[in-house]
Amino acid sequence: MSQPPLEKDQLLPAFRLPAADGMPYSLWDYKQRENLVLLFVQSATASTALLRTFAEHFQDFREENCAILVITANTVVGNLEAQATLKLPFPLLADPTGGVISYYTQWNAVQKTLSPSILLANRYNALYEQCITERESDFPAIAQVLASLRYLNSICTP
Repeated sequence: MSQPPLEKDQLLPAFRLPAADGMPYSLWDYKQRENLVLLFVQSATASTALLRTFAEHFQDFREENCAILVITANTVVGNLEAQATLKLPFPLLADPTGGVISYYTQWNAVQKTLSPSILLANRYNALYEQCITERESDFPAIAQVLASLRYLNSICTP
């Protein structure tokens, strides 16, 4: 069962998840240093086009002092295979039980499925924007996400 939706400026629920590179990642790793884009997708292989688009614009996100984390309902091994195939410049984090996913987007624990979600957080780990959809194609365009990050940088100085 999913938690109540997050609200703008709410501090994000803390998490620590394993990545395909074998390292654990947490929000604390980025606090007071970088803004975050969190992408919640069912699996990297099912979201190849979306992830390639973010990879193509990775340098644009870095210029906006932003890190990208992708959280999937897949296993570490499944993410490792996808990471090797797609050669993504950002980590794929595994949450096959949905323990973290359920705090951020709609999660069906029986079917182990989620509603795709994109979330922007400031460098203090507070929610700035979130979009939960039925289809990844309904996500805002990359240009819109980058514009939001530019604005966030203008109001949230280090």
